[in-house]
Amino acid sequence: MPFVYCLIYLISISLIIYVIGRIYPRKWIKENSFPFKSFKFEKHGKIYDKLKIKKWKTKLPDFSLIMHKIISKIPKKRIENTQNANLKILIKETCIAEATHFFAMIFGFLCVKIWYKFGIIISTVFAALNVPFILIQRYNRPRLIRALNLATA
Repeated sequence: MPFVYCLIYLISISLIIYVIGRIYPRKWIKENSFPFKSFKFEKHGKIYDKLKIKKWKTKLPDFSLIMHKIISKIPKKRIENTQNANLKILIKETCIAEATHFFAMIFGFLCVKIWYKFGIIISTVFAALNVPFILIQRYNRPRLIRALNLATA
């Protein structure tokens, strides 16, 4: 039964964090500041080419696209045109997506309080499942910023 409680907890926090991410004011996000700014070792997202993110990023599920089908007011996170406004929105959305996955990972470790014996394993697996989504955002954001800079130049 503790496994079920952990599962319900992880699903619940994921949904709650997703909703908070949807309502969080985008104007408060500073994509060129910590923690969203590229670290030097990332080389503006180029380090992720070694992980071959371009090949596998589209194979992962995108919860925002699923939610857009259910609730049409949720904006799509796909580039349909490269107008500056769309690129600015997408850049902010990568920040929100990165933050939601990060906080889901952190709060996921509270599963240990529910089921100490295997909670650490479940929490670690949950965290590991969130890491690729954070990497995708860190890969996409510098590319979108470069596209925006080219469009405004």
